[in-house]
Formats: sequence, C-alpha cells, structure tokens
Amino acid sequence: MHRAFVSSMWLVVACLAGAALAQTEFKPNQGPAPPPSNRAPGNAAPGPGRVSTRVAVGEKAPDFELTKIDGTPLRLSSLRGHWVMVWFVENRDSLYTVEPLAVTLEKMGVRTLAVCYDKSQALAQRVRGREIAYIPLADPTGDIVSLYGLLDSHSTRESVRPGFVLVNPVGDVRMALLGHQLPSADASRLVQLAVVGE
Repeated sequence: MHRAFVSSMWLVVACLAGAALAQTEFKPNQGPAPPPSNRAPGNAAPGPGRVSTRVAVGEKAPDFELTKIDGTPLRLSSLRGHWVMVWFVENRDSLYTVEPLAVTLEKMGVRTLAVCYDKSQALAQRVRGREIAYIPLADPTGDIVSLYGLLDSHSTRESVRPGFVLVNPVGDVRMALLGHQLPSADASRLVQLAVVGE
C-alpha cells in the first residue's frame, strides 16, 4: 500500500515538474541579462510598449530592483548565494497565498519574494500586523511583471497572470511556471526536488 502511494506521488511530482519546465524553453546562456529599466516609477510605457521577455531555464534571471514595504529597495542580484523563489501574485489580495509556501521554503533555506503590481503602501497595509515569511515587493509601474512576461495588457485593464521563478544561488533560472497558479504544497514539493533533490 505504502509503495503504491509513493509511486503515485512520484508520478504526480513528475507531471508537475514537466508542466513547470514546459513553460520555458531551454536555451544556452547567451550573455548577461538585460539591465533593469531606469524609467522612473509612474512613467511606465503603455501596454504594448513595455519590455517583455521569455524567462528560460538555464539563463540568468532578469535582474530588477523593487521597493520593499518599508520603502527600501531590494535588487534580485543582491540575493546571490541564496536560492530565491520569485512569486508573482495577481493582486494584493493574493498575498495570503504566498505565506504557506514561504514558511515551507524558509525551512529549506529558500528566500521568497512576492512581486505585486501595486504600490508599497497598499502592500504594507495588506500585511500590517502579520508576521510574514516572505518579502513583499511593490511593482507600481508593472515593468518587472512585464519583464517576466506576466502582464496581460490585451484585456481592457492590465492584469497580472500568476507564476513563479526559482533562481539558484548563482542567479540562473532553475525552474519557472509562468501564467499558471500552482497550489503551495505542489510548488514547495517541486522546489524541494530542485534544491535538495529528494
């Protein structure tokens, strides 16, 4: 009975890993990632004029700098030497979905960043009074969400598609699931396989 359960669990994990890896294309590293946008907040290019890219497993994660809820900036590349989960939430009300994942990943030594297309004050208000295991990052212009290919500007109002990118300690994309939401337990299991290998 136990062996059948373990076998079926590995089958589910293999299917999820295949789905996560299928969201990207494998490409050889073709040099450094493009520099982050120097555009001042509030001066974002309208929908179709935004920079957008395909995030590929094995390439450097596009670097960015966003504001934490305390007003201080955080650059992705400053976390080199650590595994980092960059979780893109659809809106500030979706932040609650990050907590269970972040708690589990913290035990594995993985830092979790929650990127939200909103202002830092709005994010601070949403998490006020709570102890959180992740770092909420405000992307008020949507430039970073767009850079990672998750800004849907084809609808009447721009919206964010959910997704995540797992970045290894040298800054390479190890795993990406873009445009789909995965339950926290499944995402943490995939990360565990990538980080620990078990």
